Amino acid sequence: MSSYQNFIDSSYGLVYLSTAEDNKPSSRIVSFAVDENDASIWYVFSINADTLKTRQVEKNNKIALITPVDLKTGMRMGSNRAKMIKSSKSWADVHQLFENNKGFMSAHKPATETLYEIHLSSLLLQTYNPADDQIINFK
Repeated sequence: MSSYQNFIDSSYGLVYLSTAEDNKPSSRIVSFAVDENDASIWYVFSINADTLKTRQVEKNNKIALITPVDLKTGMRMGSNRAKMIKSSKSWADVHQLFENNKGFMSAHKPATETLYEIHLSSLLLQTYNPADDQIINFK
């Protein structure tokens, strides 16, 4: 099985994030970066603090996520054991995690956006071969 870092690399920094409000699920794709000191924490930014995503997370911080599938290997990561909260960190604290992501940098002005943290309790790593499935339990 490939390493956690290989799975992160195969996602190209993108994740489908799902929230729910009033029993109505909602998904969107966002850029993410993994904390350098704690692999159970992923960072995401919100361009506008008054979006559906941010309102849903304020009401219910439980989320589900899955990364896009790498078409060659089938590598993907998913979890329904995660929560998303506003971060106390700033752009200056995490810029090195995002600054080489040209797509993110062209679409965002992170110094003016809200930073969120995704806290994962567990994460499923999968490929096209179900026998290779691996669960990472954090903490």
